[in-house]
Amino acid sequence: MPHPANPDPRPSDPPFLFVTLLAARKAGDRMLESLARDWLAEAGIRVVFADALDAPLGGRGEHAR
Repeated sequence: MPHPANPDPRPSDPPFLFVTLLAARKAGDRMLESLARDWLAEAGIRVVFADALDAPLGGRGEHAR
């Protein structure tokens, strides 16, 4: 069986990686979300979500009590 020219098994298609990131985030799969973020970063893409999942203290602000 011939070996592929690029044996790197990581996906490299940014649209696929972004969809993977969204699906992992929606499913709560932090490991896959982290992998997708890392792969996107290797392609020079940084994704930031502006919602309660990323905000400290659950989106209640910095000084919530």
